[in-house]
Amino acid sequence: MKTLHSLAVGLRPASLILARRIAFPLLCLGAGLALLQPCAGQSGTWTPTGSLANARYAHTATLLPNGKVLVAGGAGTSTELYDPASGTWAVTGNLATGRLYHTATLLPNGKVLVAGGFGGDYSAELYDPASGTWTATGSLATARWFHTATLLPNGKVFVAGGGNTTGVLASAELYDPATGTWAATGSLPDKRYRHTATLLPNGKVLVAGGSDGNFSLAGAVLYNPASGTWTFTGRLANSRKDHTASLLSNGKVLVGGGSLIGPLSSAELYDPATGMWADTGSLTTARSAHTATLLPNGKVLVAGGVGLGFVLDRAELYDPASGTWTATGRLATARTAHTATLLLDGKVLVAAGDNTTATLASAELYTSDGGGGLTLVSAASRKKHGDAGTFDVDLPLSGTPGVECRVGNGGTFLQAIVFTFSEPVTSVSGTTTTTCGTVNSTTISGSTVTVELGHVNCDGSDITVTIPGVTGASGSVDASATMTLRTADVNADGVVNNTDLNEIKMNVGRGLVNEDNFRDDITVDGKVNHGDTTLEKSKL
Repeated sequence: MKTLHSLAVGLRPASLILARRIAFPLLCLGAGLALLQPCAGQSGTWTPTGSLANARYAHTATLLPNGKVLVAGGAGTSTELYDPASGTWAVTGNLATGRLYHTATLLPNGKVLVAGGFGGDYSAELYDPASGTWTATGSLATARWFHTATLLPNGKVFVAGGGNTTGVLASAELYDPATGTWAATGSLPDKRYRHTATLLPNGKVLVAGGSDGNFSLAGAVLYNPASGTWTFTGRLANSRKDHTASLLSNGKVLVGGGSLIGPLSSAELYDPATGMWADTGSLTTARSAHTATLLPNGKVLVAGGVGLGFVLDRAELYDPASGTWTATGRLATARTAHTATLLLDGKVLVAAGDNTTATLASAELYTSDGGGGLTLVSAASRKKHGDAGTFDVDLPLSGTPGVECRVGNGGTFLQAIVFTFSEPVTSVSGTTTTTCGTVNSTTISGSTVTVELGHVNCDGSDITVTIPGVTGASGSVDASATMTLRTADVNADGVVNNTDLNEIKMNVGRGLVNEDNFRDDITVDGKVNHGDTTLEKSKL
C-alpha cells in the first residue's frame, strides 16, 4: 500500500518504503445473535457506484461546472470523468505527465489546473472540459509535492510549501491564468509539507500544521494576498500532519485528526475573528490521511483514512451546533489516499485510494440521513458584458460577503444573482426581496433560480437577496446570498488601490473580455479600455 506515512521527502517514488495495513470492520450482533449488521446509531448510507477504469491513489478529484467529476493522476497519465446522472466513468484526455500527490484547482474560466506532484515535478497542465484535452501551461519555479493550492478571490492560484528531492520547502508561488505563468510570492515563515491551506471569508489563507520533515508542527500562519506577506496566528493545541481542514458555515475552520506519532482523534476550531484556536469534540475514531467534506446541512463528513494499525472503513459526522462527532454509515470498502467530492445533488462521491490488499478502482456514494433535503449549493453574481459574454462571480453562502467590482447598473445593465440548488426547483412560493435596488424578476430553470435586479446603485454597501419558499421534491427552503458592491475592487481584497489599477492596465486593449479578465471590465461594456482605467482612478 502506498501510504503518506512512509513517504520521505528527498526520495524518488521508486525508493518509497511501502507498508500494508489490516482492516477490521466493526460489526454488531443482529436479532437472535444470528446476523451481523452495522452498529446502531449510524445515520447516512454508502452505496457502490460505477468503478473507475483505472485503480489509483493519491489522485485528485474536481467537481466541474457541468456536475461531472474529473479524476486525474495516481495511475500514470490517465484521467476520467464521473457522470452522476448515469453513475458511470468515462476516460477523457491523458495528462502529458503522470503524477501523484499533486494539486488540482478549478479556475474561474472552468478549466482545471494540475500542478506539481511526484512525476510532475515542475510541470503544470490545464484541462479543458469543452474539448476533453490537456495542454501544458507555465512551469512552477520549484518542483513540489504534498503542497497546497488555493484559488484566491482575484482568480490566481496560490501554491505553498511541499517537498522535493532537496527537502521540505518554505517557498510559495502564484499562478496567473491570464498569462499562464508563475511568480514567486512571500515564503512561509517556516518550511512545511503535508499541511492544510484554507481560504477564509476575509480573503486570507490559513495554513495549519504539517511537517518540517522531522517533526509534526503546531504553528499556523496567515497569507495576505494583498501584500504577499505572512503573519503568525495562534498555535494548534496539537501538532499534526496529514489532517483535514474544513471551512464551516459560521466562518470558523475545523481541523481534525492527522498524526503526531500515531493517528489523532483530537479536533480544534480556528476563529478568524480572534485568531485563536479552541478544542472541540474529539473524533470517535483516531485517523489520518482521511477526507473531510462539508455537507449542505452544515455538518462535516469524515471518511476513511489510517487508524491505529489498519485502514478504516469508518465514517463520522461533526455537528457545529453541538461540537460533537457521531458515527455514520460505514464505507463499503476501507480506503485511504482516496478523494471525496460533494456533488450537486448533495451526495458525496468517494473514489479509489488504497487499502489492505491493493490500490482501488471502486467508488461509492454517501447519502445523508435526510438532514439535507433541498439545499442551496452555490450562489453567484452574474455579469453580462454584451457581446463579450456572461460571467459569474461566486458568492460565499456565509461569512464575509463576496465582492462585486463593477459599477452599479444605471438602467442598461442588469444585476443578476443565480442560486443553484441540490435538485430541480418546482416553485417559489414567497416574494423575492433585496436590500438594495429592485427585483425585476425571479426565474426558475432546472436546479437554478435567477433573480434579476434593477437600479442597483449601492457602491460600498452590502446587498442581500432573499428567496423564501424555494420548493423541490425533497422539501422547501429559504435561500439568501450577500455581496458587497465596491466599484473598482477588481481583486476583491476589500480595498480599491493601485493594485487594482495596475491589473486593469495589464489588460487594456486586449480585445473582448474573457473568463480570465472580465473583472477588469468594471464599466461592463465588453472591453477592458481607458474607460475602465478612468473609472478606476476616480475611485482611488
